[in-house]
Amino acid sequence: MALQEIYYITEMVVGVAVIISIVFVAIELRQNTYVVRKSMADRREQRVSWLFETLCTNNDFREFHRRIDTDWDQFDEAEKYRAHCLGIRSISSMLNELVAYFEGQISQTEFQGLKWNMQNAKKRPNFDSAYQVLKNSYPPEVQCFWENLETSDDISGFQKSFTGN
Repeated sequence: MALQEIYYITEMVVGVAVIISIVFVAIELRQNTYVVRKSMADRREQRVSWLFETLCTNNDFREFHRRIDTDWDQFDEAEKYRAHCLGIRSISSMLNELVAYFEGQISQTEFQGLKWNMQNAKKRPNFDSAYQVLKNSYPPEVQCFWENLETSDDISGFQKSFTGN
């Protein structure tokens, strides 16, 4: 076999190896995207589960959580600080997911759930102070989205059915 024939065979083998490595990278990228989405969904579920479990099992927290909407103006500084910290805990997770959405890491379906949660959160007075603390750590597109987010009236109806207000 001539040296030139060996060269051509080697060139074909290298070409096939490059194609195989590109396919491998694409598969790895797809798996990584799945893991990122799953991780965000798990964190979202964990955050919501924590809130509802605490609301169900802790009378003090349940009453406090209700009062954020109804008695905000009567809160003393300690209660406002407590509500502010609760807001930071919740909103930071949502804003992180919003960053992921703008980076293409979560689907439109997942975004709809996130948007609903954000609309609900934005109606609560403790989220405004929490947002003011966190906003400069997020990109301008996230800030613009949050600041222009319209709240939905049907959310307040849902919440009022539970609070009796």
